Amino acid sequence: MKKTTLPYFILIVLATCFHCKAQKSDFIVITSNDTIYVDKITMTDFEIKTKTPDKKKKYNMDDIISYYISKENKYYVRIPLEKKEIKAPEKYDYRRNENSYLEEYRNSIKYKYIERLTVGKVNLFVDEVYEPATGTPGQASAPGQAGYIAAHKNKTYYISIYDSKLEMISEFGKLLLTTDVYDIVKEYLNGNKEIEKRLDTLYKSRPFAEEKQIIDLINDYNSWVKSNK
Repeated sequence: MKKTTLPYFILIVLATCFHCKAQKSDFIVITSNDTIYVDKITMTDFEIKTKTPDKKKKYNMDDIISYYISKENKYYVRIPLEKKEIKAPEKYDYRRNENSYLEEYRNSIKYKYIERLTVGKVNLFVDEVYEPATGTPGQASAPGQAGYIAAHKNKTYYISIYDSKLEMISEFGKLLLTTDVYDIVKEYLNGNKEIEKRLDTLYKSRPFAEEKQIIDLINDYNSWVKSNK
């Protein structure tokens, strides 16, 4: 499965405030590990804009390692995107020729930010992406073809240990403790027999255990790890 590196100092910064009460203002964490509180954060593909009562400021994504949105009580951390080799379109591939600038634009984006759901030894993340509508409204699906799909948000979940590379555990819009997810989570939550039994019990339950139950279990495991250091 595809993995992505997450710098260790991000974990240190977020660990200091993740379990405290929600902050009253947004903030960004810059590469020097300084925290800057702001009134508003606006994202583009290449920069982050902040606003305070005194001024507005722009930051390159190279300068921001994480940020927090107080209204949502959500933390986001920066991950690097892999560059793809873009091959020149065929001379008569008109559609690709017309859209080649989109390929180049997307390939020029260096980073993205994804939400962090837990902090500690085992870290869970979710990446929420807007998917545009496809097909024509009212269009029925045909054999081998999908019909109309309305615009929607899709979620992909990742897991890691400390600063290890992110491992994808679900890309189907929600996190359920299916067999595939159970097998991965079991590898990460090792060393605590009580947690392992709870995981096994959740796995056998029906309907499948959902995101909140998995997060609660990981949080309990992280608390146990911290208390035994």
